[in-house]
Amino acid sequence: MNMRKKLFVGAAFSMLILMTSCDLNVREGQDTVSVSGIGTVLAQPDMVVMDVSFSHTAKTTKQAKTEVEQTMQQILDILKDENVDDKFVQTVSLNYNVAYEYHNGRRVFIGQRAQQTIAVTVNDMINAPERFSSILDKITAIDNVEVQGIRFDIENKTELFKQSRELAYKKAYEKALQYAELSGRKVGKVLTISEVTSRDVAQTRTLQNNRMFAEAALAMDAGSPVPMGEQGVSSEINIVFSLE
Repeated sequence: MNMRKKLFVGAAFSMLILMTSCDLNVREGQDTVSVSGIGTVLAQPDMVVMDVSFSHTAKTTKQAKTEVEQTMQQILDILKDENVDDKFVQTVSLNYNVAYEYHNGRRVFIGQRAQQTIAVTVNDMINAPERFSSILDKITAIDNVEVQGIRFDIENKTELFKQSRELAYKKAYEKALQYAELSGRKVGKVLTISEVTSRDVAQTRTLQNNRMFAEAALAMDAGSPVPMGEQGVSSEINIVFSLE
């Protein structure tokens, strides 16, 4: 190997040692512990949303439409008597189509069908829990009306999310303290905080339970309470602390 190559290899080797040394110094000066925390806060639902569907079949679309409008007015009268504001009643779908029946494999025209689905929100469940049962009993007493998709929820979750984030932070900090103690170190300042997720909890379980709630509610007498359980929110965060 000639002198020029030896000098080049020697310089490269020296540079590699210098870079490795600098990298080690950086890591030693930035010892950290990365932890996660999950905070879940539950509360009793204070509102419920339900889908109310009704349809009528008549000789003409106009007749079917008139009957649907009459059913809608009956429902609105019930909701008004129960102090449910019009802004909490929303039309989800409104359809007019031809109605058929099948006899021996043949499609037979039976008339024109009108169908409407509305979403009704009932608030203040905490102070008046019996109101929803009363509304449900009165609406289901109307002919050709179906009530589906009963969903219990919490109207204002701002404070719950604050509490869940605070709880998530405390849990992460407790983990960091334990890891630091196990390694003979102390927890320093927070370097980074990242939120993994912040969401409503038990959504799948709630959707499954809605069918059970609906069936139980429909079987109850007027004024009977409807089981609501608990719902809430969950926050998950990652925090990187320095170690001293």
